[in-house]
Amino acid sequence: MLALRAFSPVLTAAALARPPATVARRGSIAACGGSSRWHACMSARDAAAWPADKVRSQFVSFFEAKQHSPVASSPVVPYDDPTLLFANAGMNQFKPLFVGQAAPGSALAKLKRATNSQKCIRAGGKHNDLEDAIDWAWELLTQVYGLPPDRFYATYFEGDEGLGLAPDEEARQLWLRYLPEERVLPGNAKDNFWEMGDVGPCGPCSELHYDRIGGRDAAHLVNMDGWEAHLVNMDDPDVLEAGGLLRPLPAKSVDTGMGFERLVSILQDVRSNYDTDVFAPIFAEIEAVTGAEPYGGALAADASAVLPGTAVGRDTAYRVVADHIRTLSTAIADGALPSNEGRGYVLRRILRRAVRYGRQMLGAEEGFFTKLVPAAVGSLSAAFPELAEQQDHVQAVIADEEAAFSSMLSRGIKEFNSRAEAIKQAGGGGFDGASAFFLYDSMGFPLDLTELMAREAGLAVDVSGFQAGEEEARHAPAAKARKARSAAAAAASKGDGALLTLGPEQTARLADEGVAFTDDSFKFDLGADARATVRAIYGAGGFVDAAEAGGGEHAAWRGEGKVPDVGSLVEAGGGATFRVSSVQSFGGYVLHVGSLESGSLSAGDSVLGEGVSQKGSLVDDSKARFDFSHGKAMSAAECERVEALGQQALVRTMVAEALPVHIQTALAINNLRAVFGERYPDPVPALLAAPESDEWEQYSIELCGGTHIPSTSDFGSFALVEECAVAKGVRRVVGVAGELAAEAEAAGAALQSRLAELTASAAGEAAAGEVEATRKGLTAAKLARGLFSWGRDTALKLEVDAATTSVHVKADREWLKRAKQLSAGEADRAAAAAVAEARAAADAGDKFVVVQVDDVDGKALQTLAQKVVKESGLAVFALSVVDGDKIACLASVPKGDADALPANSWLQTVLAEVNGRGGGRPAQAQGSGTDVAGLPKALEVARAMATEALGGR
Repeated sequence: MLALRAFSPVLTAAALARPPATVARRGSIAACGGSSRWHACMSARDAAAWPADKVRSQFVSFFEAKQHSPVASSPVVPYDDPTLLFANAGMNQFKPLFVGQAAPGSALAKLKRATNSQKCIRAGGKHNDLEDAIDWAWELLTQVYGLPPDRFYATYFEGDEGLGLAPDEEARQLWLRYLPEERVLPGNAKDNFWEMGDVGPCGPCSELHYDRIGGRDAAHLVNMDGWEAHLVNMDDPDVLEAGGLLRPLPAKSVDTGMGFERLVSILQDVRSNYDTDVFAPIFAEIEAVTGAEPYGGALAADASAVLPGTAVGRDTAYRVVADHIRTLSTAIADGALPSNEGRGYVLRRILRRAVRYGRQMLGAEEGFFTKLVPAAVGSLSAAFPELAEQQDHVQAVIADEEAAFSSMLSRGIKEFNSRAEAIKQAGGGGFDGASAFFLYDSMGFPLDLTELMAREAGLAVDVSGFQAGEEEARHAPAAKARKARSAAAAAASKGDGALLTLGPEQTARLADEGVAFTDDSFKFDLGADARATVRAIYGAGGFVDAAEAGGGEHAAWRGEGKVPDVGSLVEAGGGATFRVSSVQSFGGYVLHVGSLESGSLSAGDSVLGEGVSQKGSLVDDSKARFDFSHGKAMSAAECERVEALGQQALVRTMVAEALPVHIQTALAINNLRAVFGERYPDPVPALLAAPESDEWEQYSIELCGGTHIPSTSDFGSFALVEECAVAKGVRRVVGVAGELAAEAEAAGAALQSRLAELTASAAGEAAAGEVEATRKGLTAAKLARGLFSWGRDTALKLEVDAATTSVHVKADREWLKRAKQLSAGEADRAAAAAVAEARAAADAGDKFVVVQVDDVDGKALQTLAQKVVKESGLAVFALSVVDGDKIACLASVPKGDADALPANSWLQTVLAEVNGRGGGRPAQAQGSGTDVAGLPKALEVARAMATEALGGR
């Protein structure tokens, strides 16, 4: 959904000495659905008069005429705001401005008024600007867009005694200038108090609603939110843990606007967002790709009517698929990736829902969803060109996810059928909620799919049981976050400086007291020995005149990166040393966090910077890391080429130069490399390698706000030590330079020399053992420190492999043969013991046996289980601890008991106790786990589940 917004920050003189500001915005990705009635055909006149692109451009033009500067949409992935999964409102990117934390000199801090088109995903000192927002909303909607005034209703915040907030009488009076009293309605905190997230800016909001039908009194319906005016004038430190107490923000702001698709549907006189020209091209592509009947706008009263082969099922699928391909294309283009946690999990669920609807309701073939990416990109790229730039990447990610889910969907259907059949065989009529949630959580089956399949099987799903599991899973991340915040607050109260932050109140106080913004320009000078003055001291209890922490008015440290700089502040007279452990920037003030190691510091003391150890945002003191989009692992040749290029750059001694460039000019530079989602100062330092060389265009130009070496030769040497995957479609390379690079080469050379000695020695079992030890030593060293350059590491692996498979072939084979004989003997003895135990259990009247036999592999467990079932007729669950750190598990159940105790369900339940994975059939299932500490509990669970299902001890 795309939201059209206008935002007006009202900055008090104490916060920033500049005039009031305003921002207008539009943008977001809408959820699937529609109105309760469908307007059969779009009005040709209205559609022609107000095509979607014109609606968007008119909004921007209107607010530009009101002195608003156009601002590009931020990514939907809020890289600098951990309180949000996705950008869910156009005002998100302006949050630092709202809370007084925008860095002076940044493009954001320079805004007075702005208008933007924002992509979104939705899984005191206010008078003049609120009046402007309401006046402009009315003018734009009724005069520019020409909507009839008698269709509108306004709502305002009625107040909340629990929050200590009075009614928003000012907004009410402003609306009464345009609307009769019966059309200006009070609303409670749920409807008319806006929050950006669980923590952060919030405030009362006033909304303008549009009656699509007209000619009636619709006050009791207020059925279409047309425009919002959010007054952002409160800061919510933590509603959940601070009793809902709110505190005023130093910067008062008004944000106003509306949903883009919603406005288009009103202007085009149709009953649903999906009946507009926003979705028409995507619907056309869905029809072409799937061969389904054209979209007809059919709606259902409830989910039970959404069935395959019906018009409602077909049109619901059109809406779901179109909405979700837009959402996923936008999110992936902005850097998000489907995964099993956080925002990635949300995206994975969205994709699976779309694929399932398309295949089930539209009869689409596997791979159809990926084919819709060009249509989605085409519908959005005029406003958001970054989608076109990332189209190939988006398609690759969606193709991988779609293929993986198609395979899982088939397995899930088999799992459902297995469980449903077992329930029916047992005479049950209900599909249990735990199984329904398992299908949802592990197989990607939403509840409505399970209900549909259950109905077809003559079963009813235990919805309350499913909801209980869903609720528990939903609250788990929030509970974890609350626990982390509580721990952080407790640590801060005990004086843990690493957790100190300067909030809006603190930065406003510094400004009120005339404290100048920190000059941190010294950070660009390697080896700078800056002299500064401590201007304020801040600890867990607030500001003090002399205490545990201090900050410099000048700073030679870089903050805000992934890893900040560290060093010491030393009192000019030599009386105090403050060890800096962290550096953070808050609204123009650099906070140096650490501990006072000697002496005392007071506000006003002069300090010197000493021994600054620079750590940039993508490096630490031991290595440099680079993550990049790539669909497969780099080959050995590619890695060697990367390492060679790095070494060549060092040998050539290229001078690096940082030049200040205005941010908009910098972003237009060819070969520019900037961190996605990063906020840069204006002007920003642009770092060029060999700017005087004819070949400088071969090297990237970097934007960075930290310290850099003056020449590539200062690195000494370079080695690439790792290439691996960090997520689907994302690879990582790690390199070291200087002493560590030399160590990597030396370590590799030493092992290579040792290997040569072994290769030249006489063949025999002892020599083969030494070669194997060398192999393990290589692996251990690699895991411990990434010690070998990639090229050296690859060569060593090849040589070790050659040694173990050719030089000592005979001894190796004899050794392996004896090992297998020993293993077979152990397996036979274990099987005999298990059979004896099973016979004793059968004699005692038991129906199952649970056994632990260590140091046998999965194949041996399978043989053991077959013997137990064959000779005793009992169900068996066998576990084996292998090599001390892995657990092999196998469940085998006789045919007559498989309905009551499916082996695959038995296995899954037990594996949950040992962090395991596996699968199989009702008769036999196999898997493995990694949590050996959970073994006692696993044995207990295995026995308890079998006892409940089969009886016995």
